[in-house]
Amino acid sequence: MKNIKAYIFNAYGLILDPYLPFLEYNEQLGENIEEIYKLWLSKRLQYSSLLSLMNQYVNYEKIRKDTLDFACEVYGVDDEEIKSKLLEHSKIDCYPDTKDILASLKNKGLKTVVLSNGPPQILSSTLKRVGIDHLVDGVYSTELVRSYKPSPTVYEFMGEQLALPRKKICFVSSNSWDIAGASASGFYSVWVNRYDHISERLSYKPDLIIKSLDELSPLV
Repeated sequence: MKNIKAYIFNAYGLILDPYLPFLEYNEQLGENIEEIYKLWLSKRLQYSSLLSLMNQYVNYEKIRKDTLDFACEVYGVDDEEIKSKLLEHSKIDCYPDTKDILASLKNKGLKTVVLSNGPPQILSSTLKRVGIDHLVDGVYSTELVRSYKPSPTVYEFMGEQLALPRKKICFVSSNSWDIAGASASGFYSVWVNRYDHISERLSYKPDLIIKSLDELSPLV
């Protein structure tokens, strides 16, 4: 990885922990809390991917709300106040291993940027609130190309923004489907598999699999 000049980090699930709002309402959500969360994540990917295939664009905050409504309905949660609280970005914080790796890369003079399906204003304000905005050189949203990951349009856009050969850009994500998209577009890719998930059966594999961002720093 000594030839890498820039790092792209996905936001939610890698540097920001979107499960924290759910923990606050553990009692109200009951025994199905993890199932609701997992279904919400899978439906978000499904909706955003389908919209990209249909060449349609819907604000990602609407996708978040619609898919949470779906997941909650499946498991019989109809409390609108709780659903509203679960969607609040103010309850999200970064993972414990986030700040150290971003600071380490910055100290080494390497470029670091964050990419997300979420709206740029919300993403920027969240990074500032959790205290890591000064550790990244750029914040990018798929809203800028009106398509969602893993559309090739998104990865091509990022390659253009960083203006580097693809193999000198490291794409780091907690989502194996995101890694497949980045790998298919020619980026060097690192999958941070925090929870020992099974790898997708796709032809495009990560160049490296690690369990936390702490493992990345010694390799740089």
